[in-house]
Amino acid sequence: MDFRIFNDDSITAGFSRAPQTAEEKFEELKCGLSDGGRIALMHQVHGTKVVCITEDMLKPWEMVVDAGECDGMVTAIPGMVLTSRHADCIPLYFYDPDKDVKAVSHAGWRGTVNAIASVTIETMKSVYGCRPEDIKAGIGPGIGRCHFEVSEDVAAEFREKLPWCAPMIDKGQKPGKYYIDLKEINAELCRLAGVTDITVSPVCTYCQEAECFSYRRNGTKLRHLAYIK
Repeated sequence: MDFRIFNDDSITAGFSRAPQTAEEKFEELKCGLSDGGRIALMHQVHGTKVVCITEDMLKPWEMVVDAGECDGMVTAIPGMVLTSRHADCIPLYFYDPDKDVKAVSHAGWRGTVNAIASVTIETMKSVYGCRPEDIKAGIGPGIGRCHFEVSEDVAAEFREKLPWCAPMIDKGQKPGKYYIDLKEINAELCRLAGVTDITVSPVCTYCQEAECFSYRRNGTKLRHLAYIK
């Protein structure tokens, strides 16, 4: 059973559990598509580019839509599954039930400090007319504050670009090291953008070794698949 972020009659946002890999989950979702359904992927580059998956990107003979290099996707196409791949980076899920618009984004520390959550919400607003108060947001499984240790220069970048996040940064156990709460920072970015319905997963990919892959823990190349459908 996958980790579920939110799940109602109209939408499912999930995150695969180990030992199932991202590739295996992707194939499972692809095989489960209904007639005319599509599944979209992106080549993540730790940036803040968000791509809208539109009808003109669809090809009748292809079930998989490649969004290219980006770290977020938004769509209003019925039957479209949006996916992203993760080990410790934070998956972000968004859904507007009023406009039937959904999105998924990949927020590592670079995406977080450069506010990809805000960019994704702004894209939903500007392209699809979504109102922040109608959007449901989910902060998925990822590395927790307990294990996301960074150097002074990374902590300084957070303080400079997001001054309000100082309470979400703790001194590490070693000199010049700090722990950062990526989940809470992304949740606050959503709040600042006007989103109030926010679900935050308690799952730390580093801590939950039996169910989660973690690059920080052991350098694994295996990944989870985050998806919204």
